[in-house]
Amino acid sequence: MKCTVFDRAGYRITQREYTDEGFLKVPGRVARTGIQEYLARELGLDGDPNRIVRVYRPEEEVFNDASLSTYDGSTVTNDHPKELVTAKNYKSVSVGEVRGPGRRDGDFVVCDLIIKDQKTIDDINRGKCELSAGYTAEYIYGPGVTADGQDYEYTQSGIQINHNAVVDRARAGANARFFDNNPGGNTMPVLITTDSGRSVDVADPANAQVVADSFDRLLKRATDAEVKADKAQATADKAAEDLAEARKASSDEAINARVVLIGNTQAMARKVAGDGFTCDSLDVIEIKRAALAVALPKRDWSDKSAGYVEAAFDAESDKDEDDDDDDEKGEKGEKKPKAPTGDTAALFAQFVQLAKDGATTAATTDAKPTPYQAHKQSLSGAHKQKGA
Repeated sequence: MKCTVFDRAGYRITQREYTDEGFLKVPGRVARTGIQEYLARELGLDGDPNRIVRVYRPEEEVFNDASLSTYDGSTVTNDHPKELVTAKNYKSVSVGEVRGPGRRDGDFVVCDLIIKDQKTIDDINRGKCELSAGYTAEYIYGPGVTADGQDYEYTQSGIQINHNAVVDRARAGANARFFDNNPGGNTMPVLITTDSGRSVDVADPANAQVVADSFDRLLKRATDAEVKADKAQATADKAAEDLAEARKASSDEAINARVVLIGNTQAMARKVAGDGFTCDSLDVIEIKRAALAVALPKRDWSDKSAGYVEAAFDAESDKDEDDDDDDEKGEKGEKKPKAPTGDTAALFAQFVQLAKDGATTAATTDAKPTPYQAHKQSLSGAHKQKGA
């Protein structure tokens, strides 16, 4: 696949050199190696046109002599033209040119530019100071991971430079600058080592993006590690809770309660299934299921839910109690009166004895009347007195 793209790299202005004609001569970083992001539509890919595609620019391609030589004589433009620079549109889009081939400076390509258009020079002086290379290249599909752990989908090959545009915002960010005479002298370098193992002079503003990229990668690793640590802690907390529940379930009190429950269930199961019923299971539901299988063998209890088994077992237990109540009823279904007990029985016995005494004792003139006879006589006399 061959297509046209605009590879952007930026720089910070430090010092400029002007010719007698007023032209601006500035060496600048215009491209770099590593991962760069493109929209799918820029590469002519199918699917979502706004999908981000990560492209790897390997050193052997970016710093290839054949590629670096194409910078020599390439046109400088103010923003990218709508098409590649050709003889037909050169006069309308050109604001300067690159003198000499590109050369390597660390991860960057450096070029010597001369800006001849006054408006473009004024734009640069107002802060429009980043560069973007326009080129053609082969894009080879092949997902992979760079040495410093960055994923990519495509690899660039056969890079041919067409022009270099002055832009407000570069694809690679403001991470390159002009290289020219510095009357202020050299500053002492402040070197740090990034996560990829590269030593970077952080006193150089041009390296800000390199350090920022390294920081972002380290921050991502730290965030991922924190997420893993949180998951591990959650797992440990759950294990601790499970252990506490297991210890609680294995305590003497819990074991005693369990034994009592199983014993009560076994007793009730014998009531449902008969005194000869036995079950070796220590699961309450399984004991009830086994008892129901004996009491109601025509029904398949193996696939019944725990709730179903509980309800059926309770119903069978209640049914046995109702049968006991039926034994206390008479032949016509009337409930037999229960014999009196306790104080009621004693009082009832006294009244029975009094009745017997009153019915069997003979009335004589010589015998002393019994309490019952005396009471009866008093009632009779009172009746006579009332009628006199």
